[in-house]
Amino acid sequence: TSTHQAMLLSAAVGLGLAASVSATPKPVLYGYDVVAYFNLDANAPGVLGSSLYQANLTVGDLSNSSKKMDTTEYTFFFANERNKNAFEKDPWKYAPRWGGF
Repeated sequence: TSTHQAMLLSAAVGLGLAASVSATPKPVLYGYDVVAYFNLDANAPGVLGSSLYQANLTVGDLSNSSKKMDTTEYTFFFANERNKNAFEKDPWKYAPRWGGF
């Protein structure tokens, strides 16, 4: 639907959408697959991901020289294993640029 396309477009330009912080975390972008977005035609609807294929965003710990990666509470859902693997390989290629999620 156009609502879902607008949400994904917002993520692509860096506005992002908030995942709820609660006892049961909600997926970022309401569970839409951020990797699939990059392969959609302009008028195509977003692709809903599945909790079967989920990954948490990781961030670098720059507080010391260990180059440790920390897992965040931001959970992304994907439509398939291939998209999940692509995200895990380079999450910041797909994650909304300006946070807010």
